Amino acid sequence: MDDIRGVIIDNIKNLLFWIFVVLLLLSVCMTVDYADDTITVDNPTAVQTIKEFNKSDIIILNDTYASDNDVGVAKIQKVVIERPKIPLITIVSKPSCGCRNKYVWHKRTFVNYCPYCQKYGVLTNLHKYPARHEQEISCSRCRSDWCGVCGKEKYSWSRVYLRKP
Repeated sequence: MDDIRGVIIDNIKNLLFWIFVVLLLLSVCMTVDYADDTITVDNPTAVQTIKEFNKSDIIILNDTYASDNDVGVAKIQKVVIERPKIPLITIVSKPSCGCRNKYVWHKRTFVNYCPYCQKYGVLTNLHKYPARHEQEISCSRCRSDWCGVCGKEKYSWSRVYLRKP
């Protein structure tokens, strides 16, 4: 009977030890999560100004603080997002691949990228004599031809298109 009582006491001690370890880990995780929400500023007057706002009123952008109220440290008027610069090609043409667009002049813009050569900046309007009535986009390297309206390769069996920006 004493052996069973000793085993039970050892198991309870083990259980209490692991509960303590789990609680310690949880408190460390909560401390790290809580530290993520704090705002540190070198200027003490700025700290006083920021304490007047709710956390939802403060916008932090590039280490500059802004708010909707006039009391804020900085005001941001406009945020500019710069897109990556990819070459584009614009053409005015009529449909030449059998696409179901009206047979009138359309102005379209495509990414200047040939799917076959896998090169940028190689598409152009070569002003070929057979395409004089409709105009078309051609690759200056592999000479593949594309409809200037829908961007489809000018073979009826092809399913390759130019990318739109």
